[in-house]
Amino acid sequence: MFSRIPVLLLGVSLTLITNPVLSQEWTLASSVKQALSVSPELEKSQSQIGARQEDVKLSGMWPDPSVELRVDNKLGKDDGSGGYDLTDITLSQPIPLSRLKYQKSVAESRLQAAQATKRYQSLQLQNRVAKVFHQLQFASAKLKLSKKRLTLANRLNRKPRKNDAGTVVRYLTPLEKIRLNIILKEAQQAVINAEGKYHEALSEFTRLLVIEPQSTEAVAALQPVKTLPDTGRLLAIQKNHPRLASQQQTVMAATHNIGVARSSQLADPTLSISRSKDVFAAGREDVYGVMLSVQIPLHSRKDTAVSKAGYQAHQQRIELQRLQRDLQINLKRSLAHLSHLVEQSNDYQQTVLKPARQMLDLTQKGFASGELNMLSLVDANNTYFDSRLRYLELLYQSRAELADVKLYAGQAVSPLAATPIEQGGQ
Repeated sequence: MFSRIPVLLLGVSLTLITNPVLSQEWTLASSVKQALSVSPELEKSQSQIGARQEDVKLSGMWPDPSVELRVDNKLGKDDGSGGYDLTDITLSQPIPLSRLKYQKSVAESRLQAAQATKRYQSLQLQNRVAKVFHQLQFASAKLKLSKKRLTLANRLNRKPRKNDAGTVVRYLTPLEKIRLNIILKEAQQAVINAEGKYHEALSEFTRLLVIEPQSTEAVAALQPVKTLPDTGRLLAIQKNHPRLASQQQTVMAATHNIGVARSSQLADPTLSISRSKDVFAAGREDVYGVMLSVQIPLHSRKDTAVSKAGYQAHQQRIELQRLQRDLQINLKRSLAHLSHLVEQSNDYQQTVLKPARQMLDLTQKGFASGELNMLSLVDANNTYFDSRLRYLELLYQSRAELADVKLYAGQAVSPLAATPIEQGGQ
């Protein structure tokens, strides 16, 4: 038995070697999917939809009937027997006329408004997740860049190298050593600062997605926006924006509410069936009757209630126009800003970033051979890493602006969370 243990351990070792545990790389799509699955905002919206569904059921129900019982001593006094008796039973049923139809239309419109609101809250959450995710990408890229800067600074601070003849190739003066040490300390401070920013971004990301920091070992690299969205297509998608759809249903509910006000100006007529006992020549007998109760309008409540509902509907229509205007303004402004950022980042990559990289390589070679001084090296070092950081900032700003463009257009940031309407603009 004991002889088989080494064989089992060897098998486990080979399994671990051939099937290594791969860390999950978080992408925008997987981040959005995770956030949507644990969002308390969407759970609250779903509860609101459930409440609206119950309102629809209630809006079509007739009022409950009522029963009225009367006990008195009238019969006992009439026939001289005394005591108390059940003398009257009345069953009443309010009869709604056209009110139920308008009430149900109002409830159905509010239900559809709640469903559209949930879709809008989903877009808002996706926008927030996208910005936090891109912020984490930016912080991760800054951290990697600062570590590269530190590696270069350490390499520059190495002891002078000698050639095959034992002669020092590049002698560093005390002033040059001080300057190189300053470059090293600045690189170390940059790493510390980048690590702090990274952990801040990671903390916000993990809290939003409700995950453990240990599960976020890798994040997709920050990429430039290569293709600009088509403005006409986005404006077409925007017509079905969930925020507009919600407000349109609110307008419909307010319009149907005018009908409710008109049909509810009077209380529902009530039909009653009664049975009473009375004393006649032949003794006690039952008396049956049918009554119809109708409210008498002494005041002009109709015009006042209908006018109030009309003003409220007009307010909602104005709010719809305001939302349409603001969404179009925000979309066009974000598209213009995104276009500027993409153009700037492309130009910056070609005209600044690549030359800065070439200048740093040439300066390092010239400094090592003694052709260039320390000032040239410091300038080339700072120019390259500053330009690289600026380029990353442009990429981050582009991605964040693209997230806003999709929010204003009513388009999901990830196909995994898109509705059929939103998928048409992916």
